[in-house]
Amino acid sequence: MRDVLSSALKSLSRKWLRTLLTVSGITVGVIMVVIVSLISNAGKAAVNSELDNMGMNGLSVSTGSAVGGLTQDDLQTIRRIGQVEEAMPLMIEFSSSLLCNVSNSAMICGIDSGTTQVISLKLEYGRAISPGDVEGALPVCMLDETVAREAYQRANVTGKTIVLQIGGVEQEFEIIGVTATGSSLLQNVTEFIPGMVYIPYTTMQNLTGRETFDQIAVRVRDGSDVEHAQTSIVSALERSGGLEGLYRTDNLAVQKERLSGLMDIVTLVLTAISGISLLVSGLSIMTIMLVSVNERTREIGIRKSLGAKKKDIMRQFVIEAGTTSALGGVIGIVFGSVVAVIAGQIIGMTTTPSVGAVAISFGVSVFIGVFFGFMPANKAAKLNPIDALRSV
Repeated sequence: MRDVLSSALKSLSRKWLRTLLTVSGITVGVIMVVIVSLISNAGKAAVNSELDNMGMNGLSVSTGSAVGGLTQDDLQTIRRIGQVEEAMPLMIEFSSSLLCNVSNSAMICGIDSGTTQVISLKLEYGRAISPGDVEGALPVCMLDETVAREAYQRANVTGKTIVLQIGGVEQEFEIIGVTATGSSLLQNVTEFIPGMVYIPYTTMQNLTGRETFDQIAVRVRDGSDVEHAQTSIVSALERSGGLEGLYRTDNLAVQKERLSGLMDIVTLVLTAISGISLLVSGLSIMTIMLVSVNERTREIGIRKSLGAKKKDIMRQFVIEAGTTSALGGVIGIVFGSVVAVIAGQIIGMTTTPSVGAVAISFGVSVFIGVFFGFMPANKAAKLNPIDALRSV
């Protein structure tokens, strides 16, 4: 086997320019597959992380649009359910903000204390909304760092004041905390996603004159059946309110899984499209190997006359084809990984090549070479030694 491999390498080196061009074809194909695979997987991980930060790893409870919102009694009913770890009222209003003479559209969320445990907000600077803020309905707020950077070109703006328009009234709020942008990925894609500002829900109730909530965000205890928790919440609310069909729950984790599945399909399609270049490279290997067989017909005849068997001739040409594609695969994996990592840094995503992905890419490249090199190898093995020796 060692002699066959050595002979194959010598044969490839004799036509080094042709070998280089063939290897380049495989290299380009593998580079495309590796880049698409790594960036797609990194994008999927980034989106899942962002959705978790936006609170899409729990339940959302709401009522029909034609009915009033949820009440304090509904909130207490949900909190008494065994599968519920924490529940938080949520009021939402799309409005505008004014920070350092910079006006922006904003999604203003009225929340309770302890929100970081329910909707996974990550506090970067300052402090979160406290029970005292909620009880006193104080004019304090947390905002995401995107809003802060647009106004001050820095994230830490705690202690500054921001003007929010709520219920048609402009109100000045003290910034007590800055959160990591919960929708930064979406904000990088489109400028129409507003900044997030969080205030005590009691403050919003006072400014809007509303006593109800738009939604209640629920975090289910670890190990609990989410679907069973949904049923328990709806049943408890219907018993408490005496009305059926009024309440609904959305399993945000299921929606995240559906989005993840959709991204898997997109990744598969893109990988398949980029894999077409590997197919083209395989055809080029087959063409080159057929040319090589024709050029080396006399050599094949001499080897057969000296006792070489069909399997020996076939093995040599298959190994030559496999070696060519393997070299292209290795180079493609290295270059593709480097390009994917650099591209990930540019667009703000972490791309890390996995051992499994590298192994699959290498295996596919070798398979392409062996598969498309089989026909030329078979043709060489079937040559009649007398006819081969007569060739010029």
